[in-house]
Amino acid sequence: MVIPSPSSSSSSILCSLGTVAFIVFLSSLLLFVSGDCDPNDKQILLQIQESLGNPQKLVDAWQLDTGCCNGWGVECDSNGRVTYVYASFSDQPFQIPSSIGDLEYLEYFTFADLPNLTGTIPGTITQLKYLQRIAVTNTQLSGLVPDFLGQIPSLQSIELGSNNLSGPIPHSLGQLQYLSNLDLHGNNLVGLIPDMFRCLNRSFNMQNPLTIVLSNNNLSGEIPRSMGEIRIQWIDLSGNQLTGDASFLFGQDKASLWYISLARNRFSFDFSNISIAASIMEDMDLRQNNISGRIPASLGDASWDEFNVSYNQLCGPIPQSLNSQLSDPTMFFHNKCLCGFPLSPCQ
Repeated sequence: MVIPSPSSSSSSILCSLGTVAFIVFLSSLLLFVSGDCDPNDKQILLQIQESLGNPQKLVDAWQLDTGCCNGWGVECDSNGRVTYVYASFSDQPFQIPSSIGDLEYLEYFTFADLPNLTGTIPGTITQLKYLQRIAVTNTQLSGLVPDFLGQIPSLQSIELGSNNLSGPIPHSLGQLQYLSNLDLHGNNLVGLIPDMFRCLNRSFNMQNPLTIVLSNNNLSGEIPRSMGEIRIQWIDLSGNQLTGDASFLFGQDKASLWYISLARNRFSFDFSNISIAASIMEDMDLRQNNISGRIPASLGDASWDEFNVSYNQLCGPIPQSLNSQLSDPTMFFHNKCLCGFPLSPCQ
């Protein structure tokens, strides 16, 4: 009998371990190449698809019969774990299943244009430690904006526009340090906009200026001054009942802001000393407020795609630098005493 030496025994063990590692690697590679995914993830996707009534467009898009990762609307990582889900194409009555919280590697999910999606967002999504984006838009989603969204520290984008959400915007969203997109437009939200922007990670915010879309709700009161202390690229507060000063949203130091709409509110401030980053700003809609003062000549330095200050309390001549590119008089109609082209000449 030949007794293996210690060195040969060690070599055998190492070879065996190497073989196991190679088999595991090969299995993962075959899983990825085949387009299949983790069996548990696949089962959850099948449940979601069935609850939507197995609409043919979704069945054709997801292609779960050939694997999770081959079709459109589902994406996986290199280990076959589902990271993205997009669901649409259904008129079936439907609620977001709590099992979505079991897709443990999910980073993004979208449920869009589902006219019979009802109910609320399940609290199980707080289990998703990699979740960066939630988008449920143009549905019949109801209830409150979930307070528990503030418990998902990885969350960067909340898109819940065109639904039937009600109640206030939860203060807990202020716990999200990496928020870059907050879209709650077209709901029935009420109350104040909470002072929820002070805890943003400043380094992240410098690289990822915030988009804020809260239009067409029933929000009221003054906006928090902290909104003037962060980098914003797009802000739409139109169609609410907001009041007070909003001048701190403007300034030459707002070097990322290119779109602002405050239309159809009750804002009241002096427009005379407003300044902008003219090389960036493209769209400004301030119509139907109580804004007073004069139009600053410096606004003519911007190249405007949209500009509207109608139905305010502005006075004085329209700067020539501005009227040379804005010839539509409706942009200036119904102010206190604006004059000059494209309105009547100043006396």
